[in-house]
Amino acid sequence: MRILTIIILLQFSIQCAFAQHTPIKPLPFEYRNSVQLELGGHGLIYSLNYERILLNGPKLKTALQAGMAYYPPKADIIDIWIPALVNEIISFNEHHMEIGFGYVFTLESTRYLENPPAAWELHGFMTGRLGYRLQKQGSHFIMRAAFTPLLSLENETEFHPMGGLSFGYAF
Repeated sequence: MRILTIIILLQFSIQCAFAQHTPIKPLPFEYRNSVQLELGGHGLIYSLNYERILLNGPKLKTALQAGMAYYPPKADIIDIWIPALVNEIISFNEHHMEIGFGYVFTLESTRYLENPPAAWELHGFMTGRLGYRLQKQGSHFIMRAAFTPLLSLENETEFHPMGGLSFGYAF
């Protein structure tokens, strides 16, 4: 009886030793489009963004992103911010790293008190993205946190280290 018990225990332990967990392999995103609200980041205080996944591989994905932020004249901030970026997404299952670059177009109005704009000036900033993205396969929810610096080379070089937090819906 002891020998039978030892054989059963050995057989069970051998089966447990060979029952290894296979890691989940990254998959292409099920949904290629998304809309996102970014707090901070490329729109200074906020921006609404649209993103489209162009290349959708299991490990690497390439996305185009465009957005907009508007501030009323009383805010005393540049009126319109339009970020446009190309992002490379590196997948590790449901966790992703984002690396991107682009340009933030800004439209600033010259106005007197509450009068309509007298003139518009187009300026901008070069920008980048280095961040983390949480997007589970098959889920509509997206959460991103990133370092989003702004660099202006007009007249004087200006560097603004920025960061952003995004929440979005994929479809």
